[in-house]
Amino acid sequence: MRQTLAILALLAGCTAAPTPSLPDGKNRVVDVVNTAGTPLHFTARASEQRGLRRPDLIEGDVRANYYLTVNFDNGSGACLFDLRADYTSGEAVEAKRFDTCAEVSWVVAP
Repeated sequence: MRQTLAILALLAGCTAAPTPSLPDGKNRVVDVVNTAGTPLHFTARASEQRGLRRPDLIEGDVRANYYLTVNFDNGSGACLFDLRADYTSGEAVEAKRFDTCAEVSWVVAP
């Protein structure tokens, strides 16, 4: 009896544990392109909440007149992200519900 309860407890623990995300074949790699003459810092948060198991904040820095290739795959299966770019000059640019599965670049211009 005690062994049966231990096995059931073990099985219950296994079914409640989070499972790793399965690859869905969607490319979430996007070039963040800075067209301004000043550097920027960008942040991204998933618009969709699909049981995130990893932090949903992605951030990085892009030099003036340059780009940064970013993989937005955070393991959640989300494609839509709210993006924000803050320039060192104080200006900010936002893109709500940016589709990282459909777009290959986000061209940021103040």
